[in-house]
Amino acid sequence: MKPITGQYECVHRSGVGLDHFTSRLDRLTLYQNGRFLLVVQDRSRIANAAQSLLKGQQISTAAPQTRREGNYSVQGNLLLLNFDDGVQLRGQLAWNGEGVQLEQNFFNKVSDSTFLPPTQRLQKDMEDIAKGLKIAGTIGNIAIKAAKTIHETVQSAQAPQQSSPPQPAQSAPAAYNPAQSTPEPVAPQATSQSHGQQSSTETLYCDQCGARVRPGKHFCNQCGAWLP
Repeated sequence: MKPITGQYECVHRSGVGLDHFTSRLDRLTLYQNGRFLLVVQDRSRIANAAQSLLKGQQISTAAPQTRREGNYSVQGNLLLLNFDDGVQLRGQLAWNGEGVQLEQNFFNKVSDSTFLPPTQRLQKDMEDIAKGLKIAGTIGNIAIKAAKTIHETVQSAQAPQQSSPPQPAQSAPAAYNPAQSTPEPVAPQATSQSHGQQSSTETLYCDQCGARVRPGKHFCNQCGAWLP
C-alpha cells in the first residue's frame, strides 16, 4: 500500500481543451501531521475573466478558489475529513492507493510530496499557456487584418465623393440674335486720286451691323440683314 499522504487532483474538464484556462481544478493535500488542505476552484480562468469583463472590472486570469483546512483520520479505506468549521466529510480511499472518492468527485493522486507541485501538472499548464498565447496571437492578427480591410474599404468608398464634387447645372446656349452681333465697323477708306482724277467707286456698309458689303448685294454676309 502506498502512503496516503501527498497531493490529489480532481479535474472538471470543459471538453474544449486547454484545461489550464477552461477547466476547474480541485486539489486535496494530506499532510503527515494529520492536517489536510482542500482547495476548490469556483470557476475556470476564462469564465472568471468573462465575468470580470461583464461587471466592468479589471480582467483577471486568476483562478478563484475556496480554501478549507482541517484534520483527517483513516479507518481502513475510509477517510474522514473534519473541517475546522465543524463540517465532516467522508471519503473512500482507492484499493491501490491511486486516489480518493469524495462524494461524486474522484481525486487522483499526482504526487507523494506535500510541498512541491506535481511535475506533470506544471508541464501540462505550460503547454496550455503556450497554446493559448499562440491562439490569442492568431486571433489578434486576424482582428487587425479585418479592421484594416474595413478601413481601406471605407476609405475607397469615400474617395470618389471627395474627389468629384457635384457639378453646377449648365444652362442652355442662348439663341443666336443677329442684332446682338456687333463686330467692329470697318473704317471707310478714303478715295484716292490717280493722275488728278477722283475714283467713282462707292463703298457700302450694312445698316444693322456695319459690316462692309459689295455693291449689288441684297443681303449682308455678316448678319443676313436686307440691304435696300
